Amino acid sequence: MTISTTLLFSRAVSLMGHQQSELAALQEKVATGKELVRPSDSPDLAVNISRIKASIDELDAYKNSLNAVNDRLRIEESYIGGGKDVLIQLKQLALQGANGTVNGADREVIAIEVDELIAEMKNLANGTDANGNFLFGGSRVASMPYVEESDGVIRYQGDNFRPNIDYTANRRSPIGRNGLDVFKPVLSGASTEPVPGVYDITLGGTLEPTDSFTVVIDGQAFGHEVRPGDSVPQVLGRLAYQINEAGRVGQLSNLEAEVVDGALRVRALDGVARQVSAGSENGLEETDDLFSETTDGGQGGTVQVSLSGTMERGDALRLSVGSRSFTYHIDGDEGGMSPTTPAAVMESFKAAAEASGLFAQSVTLTIDPDNSQSLLVSPVRDNVGRIGFETIERTNINDQSVRVVMSGEPTPALPERVDFFESLQELAHVLRTGTQNQIEGKLDHLDQMLDIITLSLADIGAEMGSIDDEISINEDLKLQLQSTLSGQEDLDYASAITKLQARMMSLEAAQSSFAKISQLSIFDYIR
Repeated sequence: MTISTTLLFSRAVSLMGHQQSELAALQEKVATGKELVRPSDSPDLAVNISRIKASIDELDAYKNSLNAVNDRLRIEESYIGGGKDVLIQLKQLALQGANGTVNGADREVIAIEVDELIAEMKNLANGTDANGNFLFGGSRVASMPYVEESDGVIRYQGDNFRPNIDYTANRRSPIGRNGLDVFKPVLSGASTEPVPGVYDITLGGTLEPTDSFTVVIDGQAFGHEVRPGDSVPQVLGRLAYQINEAGRVGQLSNLEAEVVDGALRVRALDGVARQVSAGSENGLEETDDLFSETTDGGQGGTVQVSLSGTMERGDALRLSVGSRSFTYHIDGDEGGMSPTTPAAVMESFKAAAEASGLFAQSVTLTIDPDNSQSLLVSPVRDNVGRIGFETIERTNINDQSVRVVMSGEPTPALPERVDFFESLQELAHVLRTGTQNQIEGKLDHLDQMLDIITLSLADIGAEMGSIDDEISINEDLKLQLQSTLSGQEDLDYASAITKLQARMMSLEAAQSSFAKISQLSIFDYIR
């Protein structure tokens, strides 16, 4: 093979050009300190680096949000702490006023001081953040939450809203508090008269994943599907939260839910009975007419449902009317099933379905007078929707599965509630016109207020501690990501300089050899 001088020169120039290009790339990396100068150098590495930077930016955003909330909580703490100081002063004045040795003129002087402290408390309750937004008005941040109306009474104008904060992409929690959280009504007196509207719902047995638990209040369902590791208090607590949130947004009124002694207590604050039902599903599987027969009543006609066969604990009956459905679970004690006969089951199902209130405006339920095992479902108006009935068999039933026990027995009514500022204004009033006993009666209100305020301060402290912990976790994650980013993005200077020196020597050698070869010609061989 013959290599021409032109080809030899071309290859040499091309080789030196390639070496110069590599040398320039290395010099640029050394100058920038980055392994990746431009995305085109390594697309895969560029994508990884971009993802890591996005995660770091996200953590920075969460940190900024958490710091902002911490700042708000510190301001809240300042105002609420000031409120506690005011209450302590008010209690001292009330004790002075309750002293039998003071006369009317002395009490008038004390009442004037009380008026001034009430005005100070009102200013604290109308506190604002650094942006001028009112802290304790819920979602109504632009308007004053506590306003003295024409009758002289200071009333709350805000709502129950609590803002949410995103701790992470998967964790959100309400933070801060509104006026109803801090300046709560106080209880006045005591009541022993039983009233309707208090329901205790208890879970028994062992919760298993995919089990579900539902509470229906006035036709509105609140449910929770059990997740691995869930405990009974956790399930009940989440249901209580759902019910209380429904009250906050106006879906339910005058209801309060909490977990008391291992039970979910749903309490009607107005003492008015509610339609409340509860049930559980344990791996339920629908079957085709396991032990029931349904006669279609046609368009707008009565549907007849008949039960027969053997029913077992954990089986269920489900009636649907239009978009609403009610499921009744056949359950009982460890020793056996209750009710035990088809007739008794049908009677119990009818009573439970009526108590749910779901079908009060659409159908009537009647036990067939000719057959106690049959139920007549009759529409009370047109267009109630399709009426359906089905039987359900629990496939994984065992004695350790979750069971629901519900008690709607009347319990003592709550004592009367007195508005926070109304109670303070009553203190000023009884100092002027009341008796010593009436003044002493206000001391209990002040003690309750102090307890509420102190608890709010403790909650704020816990929230701030939780936020600080979350910030620390975020910082640790950020450091890990930055370390990973540095490992992929930052240049290994020792290795790069070694490569740079090697490329320079190689280029110099190529240039030197090219200079020597370029001087040769064929005439050097024929002299």
